[in-house]
Amino acid sequence: MADLLTFTIGPRRGLLRGTRATDRYEQARAIEARDPDAAMALYRRAIAGQLDLADAYNNLGRLHHDRGELADAEGCYRVAVCVDPAVALYWFNLGVAVEDQGRHAEAIAAYERAIELPGDAAIRADAHFNVARLLELGGRRDDDHLLLRRAVRHLVRYRDLVRVSGRAR
Repeated sequence: MADLLTFTIGPRRGLLRGTRATDRYEQARAIEARDPDAAMALYRRAIAGQLDLADAYNNLGRLHHDRGELADAEGCYRVAVCVDPAVALYWFNLGVAVEDQGRHAEAIAAYERAIELPGDAAIRADAHFNVARLLELGGRRDDDHLLLRRAVRHLVRYRDLVRVSGRAR
């Protein structure tokens, strides 16, 4: 019994540090194009390490979207929006995901939220374009001249933003 109470463990080794969530995020970004599966796994690990890493949710959503996994993409975009609702890109991507699922009214609402937020003019321009397109579809289908007028207003705003930025669709 004395041996159990008098043993030596050896010198203290210290704590090992894990990989930071932001490092995993950066690793995922670096390999997205060549290995999307590994990038998705790294984004998930980054999220597990830091639940408020909105960019990781957004990028994971984009990879799901690229695979045609629209419900998973929408879920990721919705979490990104919840974590940081002031980023127009997250709202825009959410709009694309719900539009691709045929939910045009929700898509218009998400695009309009992206338009309201400050930030990248290119995102706002694309959101105006997408809203104009969806409103035109609805206006022509229902013979609704008010929707068509709203579509024209968004298209004019899109053209103004494109003229300023020097790029077009």
